[in-house]
Amino acid sequence: MARPVVRAALVSACVLVGTLVLAPSALASSGEAELRPGETLRPGEGLVSADGTQTLVVQPDGMLALFGAEPDPRWVSGPAVPGSSLVVAESGDVALTAPDGTVGWRPEAPATVGSRLVLQDDGDLVVLDPQGSQVWESGTAVRPSILPSGGVLEPGDALSSPDGRQTLLVLDDGDVALLGPDAATRWSTGTDHPGARLTLREDGELVVTDADGDRVWRSRTAGNPGSSLVLQDDGDLVLYDAAGAAVWSTETVIGPSSLVSGTPVADGDELSSPDGHLQLQVGPDGLVLAYDDTVVWSAEAPGAAGLAVQDDGNVVVTGADGAVLWASATAGNPGATLLLEEGALLLHATTGQELWRVDVPADVMVSHQVATDCDDVTAPVPQEDTVVTGQGVRVHPCLADALDTLMTAARADGIDLRAWGWRSSSQQIALRAANCSPTEADPTVVACRPQTAPPGTSRHERGLALDFTVEGKVLRAGSPAFVWLTQNAAAYGLENLPGEPWHWSVDGW
Repeated sequence: MARPVVRAALVSACVLVGTLVLAPSALASSGEAELRPGETLRPGEGLVSADGTQTLVVQPDGMLALFGAEPDPRWVSGPAVPGSSLVVAESGDVALTAPDGTVGWRPEAPATVGSRLVLQDDGDLVVLDPQGSQVWESGTAVRPSILPSGGVLEPGDALSSPDGRQTLLVLDDGDVALLGPDAATRWSTGTDHPGARLTLREDGELVVTDADGDRVWRSRTAGNPGSSLVLQDDGDLVLYDAAGAAVWSTETVIGPSSLVSGTPVADGDELSSPDGHLQLQVGPDGLVLAYDDTVVWSAEAPGAAGLAVQDDGNVVVTGADGAVLWASATAGNPGATLLLEEGALLLHATTGQELWRVDVPADVMVSHQVATDCDDVTAPVPQEDTVVTGQGVRVHPCLADALDTLMTAARADGIDLRAWGWRSSSQQIALRAANCSPTEADPTVVACRPQTAPPGTSRHERGLALDFTVEGKVLRAGSPAFVWLTQNAAAYGLENLPGEPWHWSVDGW
């Protein structure tokens, strides 16, 4: 007999991208954390994690929404048909089903008799098979934001800022990368040692060691026992000693994105857009608006000591004596807010009316845009033009979604793929030197073992190639993972390089 599910009165709401999203407080405080075969969640019903901190709601509009402690959802299933229900069939199939029986959403997981849907305490929504193995996840687990003294991050492990917007990730290729809200790298150790780990030693030294235990990077902070590494909401990764004093940081602070009356910005400080690309800096010569270090606008104000929004809505730059050196001429709008968005600096009235605006020139935006079609990527790309996927692989953005989907599908079929992706030009040069040498018969002919592309031509340098591994070892011909890829990779836009079972790219090179 099916167990009862949580039934809730829907009493409050917020809006997300034009869709009604019910606040988690609308649910009862207790409830089951699992949906088992033969059970259904109808509109207004939900799951609650065992510790009561996470909530999954089936909304009247037919969409699933997952909430943590924040008022906004951490995951949604996407548009659906009003009145839809979430069902786990006896076959183990999980589906969000409309009243007419059509499926609006289902996880990419095999339907296995006995499978169940579970909302975990860490915020991840998962499908578990009868043996308890995870075959699908929403990817919304809340990671810790602090690495304590003696703590270790293995490949694939991560820290996240409390707001979930910043991530420190140990990549399979051995790099340790700090990722911003757009998944772009804001700082990294630059290490290239597959299998490397990050350790905060008890003496306060933060180190990256390779698979043999040899140190390949360090913070040079020994002598601070009891230190903790903290990833902050402002985007800075900071090492604090036992007394709470900062002894090292990545210096990657993303400033606030808005300024209201009563909260001035001092000389040397800045405002930043949420993605960190656009900065409004206050310096001794005035204001400078820069997009990824390209200056797009400035306001001369020699002797500037601060920036403020006055009570009347005027934006002013003031000197050390408080004298106004520059103004936006927007007085008469009390309560106005200065905002930085992705491509503009704006002043909004309390009504939402736009009072003043500075746009990033279109040619600057275009020059910083990354190709979305892999066919348009014809040369090596710098690290700043790559992203790290949800599976922890650094690739070109044009390949990221397909790769994540492929690796998720492989995991659902029991193949736990990992991969090394983008490679810098200097890394390609070093690899070519290590793998290739002139032949004895003809010194002008270079032989490589294994095949290694000349620098500038490798698809790894473009972020368009993967070297797949399973359990830390590159794939071999005939292995289950290789067979799976030969049967499925083409659907995700990847081809194999003959002779290298581990190497797959967008064009087979």
